[in-house]
Amino acid sequence: MWYNNSGDIMSETKKTKNKKRKLSRAALIIICGIIIILIPCLILGGILLSAALQTGNPIFGDRYKGDLEPAITETNMENIEKSVSSISGVEKCDAVLTSGQLRINVDTKDSLSSEEIETLVDEVYAKVKSELPIGTYFTSGNGKKMYDLAINVYNFIKKDDESMIYYILTKNAMMDGESIQCVSEPLDADLAAELRGENIVTEDPEAGSSQNDLE
Repeated sequence: MWYNNSGDIMSETKKTKNKKRKLSRAALIIICGIIIILIPCLILGGILLSAALQTGNPIFGDRYKGDLEPAITETNMENIEKSVSSISGVEKCDAVLTSGQLRINVDTKDSLSSEEIETLVDEVYAKVKSELPIGTYFTSGNGKKMYDLAINVYNFIKKDDESMIYYILTKNAMMDGESIQCVSEPLDADLAAELRGENIVTEDPEAGSSQNDLE
């Protein structure tokens, strides 16, 4: 009787243990699955949270890392401003360094002619070269980027005033030499007048007198 009863008890105990083992394996599989799903969700959630916290903040980078050496200093720009301001006809000079470009803005006397301002551009360029040699600061080479140069020289800036004279000297780091252009004068005067909607006066070869093309 005890044997039978004991055997029955042992049989039920084994079944209970087997059930517990099956339940533990199933629970283990479920837990592992939840963890596998949670890991990428947590990573994605962290990225989204970080992006949300950074919203509105500028992202700074250095695209000139390893370039622009030697660097143009505040002292260099102050020296240029002083030397250019000493040129006859110059009222004001500002040197501005924006990213990889040095801009020299020169305001001259309003009474200067176009020829005088063009000559003055060369003088300003000579002052810049004296402080910052072109081959060292404004010429790229050996895989290294260097500065671009822009010299703006003008008598005044008034959009609709035809007496405004504005010259720009450009020397990009990849250019072999500088380029000078009077941007206040159109390269094609007739085309510029047509784009502005002005009347273009031309010579009539048959009549021997001028007539308005728009009439």
